[in-house]
Amino acid sequence: MVKLFLIITSAFFTACVPRAPQKAITKKKNRMTCFERLDTAEANRRILECSEKEEMEFPGIHLIEPATDCEFVDSKGYVVHLEKNDDGYLKRRWRKDGLFGEHRYYFLNGNVQETGEYFLRGFNCGIWREYDIDGNLIKETDMDKPYKRYSWQNIMLFIKKRNIDLYDEETNVLRRVDESNVPYWYITWFDRGIKAFHDIIIDARNGYVVKDGISHRVECCPE
Repeated sequence: MVKLFLIITSAFFTACVPRAPQKAITKKKNRMTCFERLDTAEANRRILECSEKEEMEFPGIHLIEPATDCEFVDSKGYVVHLEKNDDGYLKRRWRKDGLFGEHRYYFLNGNVQETGEYFLRGFNCGIWREYDIDGNLIKETDMDKPYKRYSWQNIMLFIKKRNIDLYDEETNVLRRVDESNVPYWYITWFDRGIKAFHDIIIDARNGYVVKDGISHRVECCPE
């Protein structure tokens, strides 16, 4: 079982999530252009189906607004969350047994506006890109840059050493840069042995554990 866990976690040492489907990207006069598009007709159909299903599940109840989002499993086995807003479409997808997901935001015409990856219960990671409505890259942000000295790989090793179950729904990993421009990792997890929640804060500049203790105890274990 330990060997299996090591094999699974090693996949995250090199990248956040599996590579996204291929999309057309070209370079024009040193400017990157992305032609990834969302099938808006299909997206609207999916959302309408969810709205109709919701009305059938609650007959006689007048809904203030029709559903503007839906969730389904695609042909590749990904769980997909699709949502339509006033200025575009949000699409997120992830594996049921995964830790990371893929983020996309599209303009109303279907052209991609923002792409990135994220830890399902905590933080954005990898390279996030923003495009204008014509598909031209206008901004690129390396979300991992402040955490290079004590990276996700280090966090994985720390969690393994402490026997923390990263797949437990009560386990969360956050990270942020404070007002003094210091990057920190924040780990919260539930110890079922002593029925208590733990808080851990790690300085991402050097791996120094700033805080490591019990935040509070509970009478019974979370379901």
